[in-house]
Amino acid sequence: MYTLAKPTTTFLDALVTPSELKKLTSEELNSLACEIRQEIITGLAKTGGHLASNLGVVEITIAMHKVFNSPEDLFLWDVGHQAYVHKMLTGRRDRFDTLRQFKGLSGFINPLESEHDAFVAGHSSTSISLAVGMALAKSHLKQNGKVVAVIGDGGLTGGMALEAINHLGHIQKDVIIILNDNEMSISENVGGLTKYMKRIKETFFYKDIKKQIDFIENKLDQAKLNPAVWELIEMVKKQAKERFDTPGIVFEKLGINYSGPVDGHDISAVINALTNAKSKSTPQIIHFITQKGKGYAPAEADSIKYHGVPAFSLEPALPECVEPLTAVARPKSKTYSDIFTQALIDVAAIEPNLVAITPATAEGSGIVKFGKVYPDRFFDVAICEQHAVTMAGGMAKAGLKPVVSVYSTFLQRAMDQVVHDVAIMNLPVLFGIDRGGLVEDGETHQGVFDIAWLRTVPNFRVWAPKDALELRNMVYTAVKQASGPVAIRFPREKAIDAVLLEGDGQPFSEIDPATWEVVVEGNKAAGHYVLASGAMVETAKQALAVLSEAGIQPTLINARSIKPLDEKLLASLLSQPVARIVTVEEGVLTGGFGSAVLEYGAKLRFSKPGAKLAEVACIALPDQFVEHGARPILLDQVGLSVAKITQTMTEFFNA
Repeated sequence: MYTLAKPTTTFLDALVTPSELKKLTSEELNSLACEIRQEIITGLAKTGGHLASNLGVVEITIAMHKVFNSPEDLFLWDVGHQAYVHKMLTGRRDRFDTLRQFKGLSGFINPLESEHDAFVAGHSSTSISLAVGMALAKSHLKQNGKVVAVIGDGGLTGGMALEAINHLGHIQKDVIIILNDNEMSISENVGGLTKYMKRIKETFFYKDIKKQIDFIENKLDQAKLNPAVWELIEMVKKQAKERFDTPGIVFEKLGINYSGPVDGHDISAVINALTNAKSKSTPQIIHFITQKGKGYAPAEADSIKYHGVPAFSLEPALPECVEPLTAVARPKSKTYSDIFTQALIDVAAIEPNLVAITPATAEGSGIVKFGKVYPDRFFDVAICEQHAVTMAGGMAKAGLKPVVSVYSTFLQRAMDQVVHDVAIMNLPVLFGIDRGGLVEDGETHQGVFDIAWLRTVPNFRVWAPKDALELRNMVYTAVKQASGPVAIRFPREKAIDAVLLEGDGQPFSEIDPATWEVVVEGNKAAGHYVLASGAMVETAKQALAVLSEAGIQPTLINARSIKPLDEKLLASLLSQPVARIVTVEEGVLTGGFGSAVLEYGAKLRFSKPGAKLAEVACIALPDQFVEHGARPILLDQVGLSVAKITQTMTEFFNA
């Protein structure tokens, strides 16, 4: 890795509070924008983070702080991953090198960090609803200040955002919506609204075309021109006008005053647009056209790749902003997401009715590869988790075998649809729950609740594979049996034994996940058992190796089916009065796998009054939200590292 000279940051160094931006000229603000881009790129080279999206909102964020008065004026950032510039301008620049690190700056919006962060953010399409709520509160409490929601065109495809716009147009409260239109969320946006936004953008070009035609007409003498030439010019003008919609007519019809499109990288134009909106007392939407990755050539060329990046190396020279990055060499490996996608591709070859659905996480989950092989059987529905699940229900009822690939944290947004539109009719929908467990991004993204809430839904089966081969066979089994809804959860990490699965065409085996398996045979006379699910099987296996050195030899069981439990095996273990059982899971304790074991124990005790049953200890996440940080650090903090699990087991088995 090269050691870089510190970029020149004359204007950025001089800023103490965001109010000082009001003194700077447009030329000085443009210089500041370049300095900020340098700082973002060199900073993320060390920490990783959301690169392209933040490079695209530099001018808009600067202009917001120049025109408005934060924190009296409230800024609501949709998702919040694009707020790095906001953090720099509001007193957190000196901690930017701790971004997304444990106990460092959050990669999203967090009011505990700064008074300038009005509300926690992490999920999409929430900002306008929050803005409406806060505007109503300001009105009721007779408080000063504007309320500004910043949302991307991807976030605008979410139903919640459209619900909020519909209500805002009705109540006519003083809310300003900044629409950051870069045609992207994580992946390229899709849908009818996206197509409409593109047509609005074309009016941007129509204005330029009309201006040029008018200029030509003014220079020409109609009397001296061949009538056919003049007629051709007029025909071009007419067809150009008919080709383009009136900008923002949809928003205007809903009662929201529309302005734009505006070049989101022209600092003067952005300031003028925001100043004009600030002077109004009715709802406003300002449509800014931006380029994701602006100012950094590789990110401009491939904004999907550079949406979120790990730490990387930079070339030594820094002309203007920066030179392209050189990725840090990383060992080649497959993740559970890769294994899941490849399994779907292989199963689809023998099951023609298999289709895949994703709510705008095609790239993040890797399921985009399925779409490249089977484009007619792949559906990216944009940031619409509720629609994705109900659509899958409709597909299943009509005879298809739908698979919904979704992050654990985002599936929470479709709880009602899971129950109402899939489970009640026991429809064969397979849910591939990616990021099941702890992730680096903090409270809003932890995938730790899915076990607890899916356990409560009748007809559902919940599986957690211990390794890549088991995941592959679970996918095959679920699709082949197609006997009701199945959720397969897996973590965001390298897959155990993935090296065995290189290439396509690996043979499938139909398995019975509801039957648990013994992974490590222990000392049966001691009556010590460990029931682990998912990725925790490997962690528990490593802990057992340490315990063995101390003379403790539990039996390790792969509890691959969280629902239903293997009641036959579990009953035999619980019925041993001197036995001690430890459950290990990467999910919340309340309502989780361990709770299910205890519930079954209570059921046994009720059926056998007076019988002494085995003692059970549960290792799971405590009743608290888990902050951001590297996964190994977080696992240790919540007691799920090898060392912490070993300690807990030692104390319990020796008690």
